Amino acid sequence: MQPRWAIYIDIEGFRALYSRENNILVALCDLMEGIFLIGRECYPAAPDRIFAHQTGDGFVIVGEFGAESLSVPVSIAIALLRHIAARGRFAKAAIGEGDFADISGCYPKALRDAREPNGIIRMGGGIMHLFPVMGTAFIDAVAVMKNSPSGAILSVSLANVSRLPHGCKVREFPANGVATIDWANSSLPGVAALQARANLSQPTAAEIESIFNKYIADQTPPCKWVAGSREAMGLTRGQTGT
Repeated sequence: MQPRWAIYIDIEGFRALYSRENNILVALCDLMEGIFLIGRECYPAAPDRIFAHQTGDGFVIVGEFGAESLSVPVSIAIALLRHIAARGRFAKAAIGEGDFADISGCYPKALRDAREPNGIIRMGGGIMHLFPVMGTAFIDAVAVMKNSPSGAILSVSLANVSRLPHGCKVREFPANGVATIDWANSSLPGVAALQARANLSQPTAAEIESIFNKYIADQTPPCKWVAGSREAMGLTRGQTGT
């Protein structure tokens, strides 16, 4: 059986922008909304359900089962990256594979006994929130992201390039063991279907480029990040950043 796929996606520049503006929180809300709408409208029932868990300024999204083709996670990731970009902020995503399970049964007995039905553990007047799931799918996706170039990119393991859907524009990085997918210009029927059914924002590649140029002019992110983003998205015009 094919291992389950996982998408790890988080908002770029969150730490730097959090104290300076409200738009970065809007971007996180856009990510939440996009995942919710995709899950509810596109994958609401078994065996195609998706499961999402927040990890700070990002989410890990896991499929119910694995598949030979990575069409579904790639389409979901591209749709989310575009949905977030439409309002002027950017995210980074990576796709991994492995197992994924509820680990709450491994909690210490004192915590299991204190855990309420909503998952909260009370510590007198304080509370504890725990991340109840874990697995190699999440770990693998995080590893792919860490090995990827800087920038607002979508990446997969180099070993999985042959499993990408037709229409993906791919750039390989053999030294890093990863490949990036041009999420601004790749044309996939699955992405268009998700965007329509979930009523997500659908910016064109030209619109994404214009939004990106405004973002780097306003926020002046690092040159390495700008160059990596441009390369991964196939953007060649506009400013170079600072």
